[in-house]
Amino acid sequence: MRTTITIRTERALRALLEERAAATRKTISDVVREILEGALAEGPTGERTGHLRGRLSLPKRPEEPWRKRLRAQNWRP
Repeated sequence: MRTTITIRTERALRALLEERAAATRKTISDVVREILEGALAEGPTGERTGHLRGRLSLPKRPEEPWRKRLRAQNWRP
């Protein structure tokens, strides 16, 4: 059984919903339902992205400044 939910949005968000609905040939209600279902079905980020762990390999160049900064800010023993 379906029920009705009323929400208030900014005009810009409404416009984005209308654009997506038109682009996918769906109603705004269908688009909002899909977005809500996706958002509520998601688990923690680790569960959603765990399969990506270790997939990226970059050449090791420790002299690059961004690597030093990243390591200094995010390194955990």
